[in-house]
Amino acid sequence: MKLVNEESLLVALKAGSASAFDQIYAAYSKMLYIYLYNRLDDETVCSDILQDVFVSLWEKRETLEIDTSLKSYLYQSVKYKLIDQYRKNDKYQKYLNELAYDKQFSLPAETKLDDKKRLGVAMQKIEAFPCRMKEIFMLSRFEHLSVNHIAERLSISPQTVKNQLTKALHILRS
Repeated sequence: MKLVNEESLLVALKAGSASAFDQIYAAYSKMLYIYLYNRLDDETVCSDILQDVFVSLWEKRETLEIDTSLKSYLYQSVKYKLIDQYRKNDKYQKYLNELAYDKQFSLPAETKLDDKKRLGVAMQKIEAFPCRMKEIFMLSRFEHLSVNHIAERLSISPQTVKNQLTKALHILRS
């Protein structure tokens, strides 16, 4: 169902009208929340995603280009956030499975001590990296960001990220 004044609401939203934003929120938030809840069954996560979508709508209001209806645009935004949430859950589940696997096949105490020593040496080497290399390495290995995401986040080229990671790994292996 397309709102009769949807175009005027979008024009007002682009102009920065909080009233137009409130009307859009009132018109669509409930149905978007129900859509999310039917897929996630978690009120907190649904509320967070819904908030992210509407915050994004407000932040991008001046450059907003909606070719379809506003409703379609909002559902598409929710769908992408939902996909991100599924990906996060998948990574979290993999992490839990790895932990369970590690506990199931625990290693002898000597091996654990050797691993701790190696980890300590590696962490010292990482701490000695140049600032930018250390930042790139930490984002890659500890936050599990892709080369493109790191490049975008740090406003550098993907090739620079690759070069820094290659140098960091070379230092760690030596």
